[in-house]
Amino acid sequence: MNSRNPFTPRMEIGSSSKQPEDIGGINTSSSSLRLPHKPKFTFSELLLQEKINSRNTLTPRMEIGSSSRSVDAKIGSSRSIVAEIGSDRSNISMDFAASLNQPRLEQTITDPDTKDTYLLNLEIGSFSNGNCPVYRAVFSKYTYEAGRALPYDHVTLKIINMNLHENEFNLIRSQSDTRIALFENPHIIRCRKTFITASLLCVCLPYMSEGSLRYILSTRPEKKLPERLIPVVLKEVLIGLRDELHVFYRPTPHNSLNAGDIFVNIHYYTKALSIKLAFETSVYDSEPPDCNREEASSFLNPKSTSKWGAAPEVFGSENEDNRGAKADIWLLGITALELVYGNLPVKNRTDFDYIINKLREKKKFPKSLKKMMIKRDKKLKKVMDFAKRKKRVFSREFEEMVLSCLRENPDERPTAKELLKTPFFSDIERFKQFVLNTNN
Repeated sequence: MNSRNPFTPRMEIGSSSKQPEDIGGINTSSSSLRLPHKPKFTFSELLLQEKINSRNTLTPRMEIGSSSRSVDAKIGSSRSIVAEIGSDRSNISMDFAASLNQPRLEQTITDPDTKDTYLLNLEIGSFSNGNCPVYRAVFSKYTYEAGRALPYDHVTLKIINMNLHENEFNLIRSQSDTRIALFENPHIIRCRKTFITASLLCVCLPYMSEGSLRYILSTRPEKKLPERLIPVVLKEVLIGLRDELHVFYRPTPHNSLNAGDIFVNIHYYTKALSIKLAFETSVYDSEPPDCNREEASSFLNPKSTSKWGAAPEVFGSENEDNRGAKADIWLLGITALELVYGNLPVKNRTDFDYIINKLREKKKFPKSLKKMMIKRDKKLKKVMDFAKRKKRVFSREFEEMVLSCLRENPDERPTAKELLKTPFFSDIERFKQFVLNTNN
């Protein structure tokens, strides 16, 4: 796996250049730490190293939530929660006081209810337009038998400073009330736990080592996914929609389905690959804010596809009843186009509608959507011989699947269950090789 991949589970322990070679079966050489799923060992050496680090004034470590005065509240509480900073609040502005509690790398956050700890060792993304950070953290589970928290595994931690981002807090609070938030499922990334300490709302999620599919593609020269691998990804997404969201007794639309919501994990020990769909509380941007934007700066941001590329019945409508399972199927078709072309070269909804209508009309997808737009703008006629017109760039199965998702009438679009029955799926092993090989 590429050593530069920020999602590789590597961790720096302390500021000392000398680290123990082997602590309880965990190899810490070359500044890396590999955590087994359920460690069974002692941590005297690790605790000694932590004591050394705590005495080093240059090491940016800070314990959050360990004080007995930590705020203990649940999401949905009606009372206002403000951090208590200093003894003389009149001499400190609220903005400055709030900023003092911003999370930083190498901080340890403690859950005041369980005493579990989370060591922030890598920033892996953000959400709310980059306002709130997302970290990879070492989760240490507190056991009363040992009397301390022992390293367990890596997790993803979304952190909201409630003094600075009240809107984000309210959004997470409302999303945490949905049935899917804490529901155990294999294809949707679920929220493991939420807790509040001081003025920080922390959302704990499973760690997805490779980040989102959009991030993975941003690291590839072609910036797109080969067609033969798209069925592998979309199959996992469709199973998640069919089994977890679009269930007949209580359907829940995703509403923002796109390549940035599809996450990939490769288990460090077993090498098993899993593809999961982020939903509401588990959604975040794993790619940098300016990722891929230099080339496509004149085009609409793919992170907002669910807005400018929404289904016809949803776009421009304030009627929430129009947002349903069939609107998600439309977004699945748009996601397939993003994966196979890299991006959609559109500047407005008019451009977007032109591309969709042209694909429906021709029923054969061009090699480049950008050239299609250039030809339209320059009003050039397409000249090619009969043989070239007959040649397909993509398979008929792929084109038919996408066009079925992009039907104007939502009643004519297939369901996730119906799409899974089409002959358009492939071996997951080939996709894993694509993820691991950065030269693709």
